[in-house]
Amino acid sequence: MQTEAMNKEFGISNKLSFAKYEHTTIANIQSDYSKAKISLYGAQVLSFINEDNEELLFMSSECIFKNGKAIRGGIPVCWPWFGANTNDPSLPSHGFARTTEWEVIETIANDEVTLVLGLKSNENTLKVWPHQFEAQLKVVVGKKLSVSLSTTNKDSKAFEVSAALHTYFLINDINTTKLEGLASKDYFNNVNKENETQNETILSFGERIDRHYCNTNNACIIDDTNKKIVMDKDGSETTVVWNPGKELCIEMADLGDTDYKKMLCVESTNSLNNIITIQPNQTHTLSTYIYKQ
Repeated sequence: MQTEAMNKEFGISNKLSFAKYEHTTIANIQSDYSKAKISLYGAQVLSFINEDNEELLFMSSECIFKNGKAIRGGIPVCWPWFGANTNDPSLPSHGFARTTEWEVIETIANDEVTLVLGLKSNENTLKVWPHQFEAQLKVVVGKKLSVSLSTTNKDSKAFEVSAALHTYFLINDINTTKLEGLASKDYFNNVNKENETQNETILSFGERIDRHYCNTNNACIIDDTNKKIVMDKDGSETTVVWNPGKELCIEMADLGDTDYKKMLCVESTNSLNNIITIQPNQTHTLSTYIYKQ
């Protein structure tokens, strides 16, 4: 659908409009409390500015906007698998949802603004993931940012889904940032490939971190020097904490050499022992909620 037609059918005066940007279309949202930008390519939230006019999401200084490439920053949708595909590692990491154009399903405005995007199985998806499905991403922009990814099984047999709302938080300095909410939790350390337990009550940073925490259904709080950001969630028992550190950051073409200092990923995830089996005609919803404490 062309942008003009999209604005005519789904635009809301002074609340929601669509505009072309690079290879994608951006939904620009203004609620009574906050602002957001969402790319239809990847159904990806790119910006959330709260009622104190603070940006809470990080975008890479070397972000690539190009078909077939993932957008580095905001809240990428990793789906229908998280990480490498276990059946075929040659397939794209983190699935195809984040590099696919989604369609607008619904827009609603009151004091909050809601945008619903959809993706259905088609000839292209069936080549890499042989299941009939309907997926929807519902974004609610208000005093908090609410992002919910729903997967409905439209097939005749059950299928498994691993997924993540891969949130990049904008921080002042990774070396002074703290993270609360994961004390005594077991995790898989993806750096040294070991199973470990967090002994610290509050987690500090300073080098590369890639931890997949199990049995977590609670909120985490990012203490970012002059503000605290809450990441709460539903439909998830795994929390991923990631920062590439200096060395890996330099190797990544779509990250600036010092971008690691300004970002921290705390992700609502279905992975490890929380991979979801969805029966025919059933739906699973993974949600994340972001707000300043």
